[in-house]
Amino acid sequence: MQLPSGSHVAVADGTQFQLFRNSGTEQEPSLKAVDLPTSDESAHNAGQGDSPRQNEEAGHAASVASALNAAVLSNKIKDLVVIADPSTLGEMRKQYHKSLEAALVGEIAKTLTSQSTDDILKSIANA
Repeated sequence: MQLPSGSHVAVADGTQFQLFRNSGTEQEPSLKAVDLPTSDESAHNAGQGDSPRQNEEAGHAASVASALNAAVLSNKIKDLVVIADPSTLGEMRKQYHKSLEAALVGEIAKTLTSQSTDDILKSIANA
């Protein structure tokens, strides 16, 4: 998958969230961390899991999706790649706004939150 210049990459799992921007080119991408605060206000909208931890992780996924929706709707994010473990990605998809869906360049169902930007870029290139 190609990563357009200026596009954003959201990397999430059940407890962590990182947002990067491609400050390089499509041919030579370079990820730089950017800040996008999330809140736990969306947690009550998340699906019901079997345990408090599952509910917490679903709430985190919902708050990440909510923050991404807001960034897309305010034109802070135009192109987006979402990378998340399968469970988190599934919860996030339930919360996607139509505008976020339109901004998606791609999705990768994989846990990469503790990986280097080089590993993230390799996963994008191989997707």
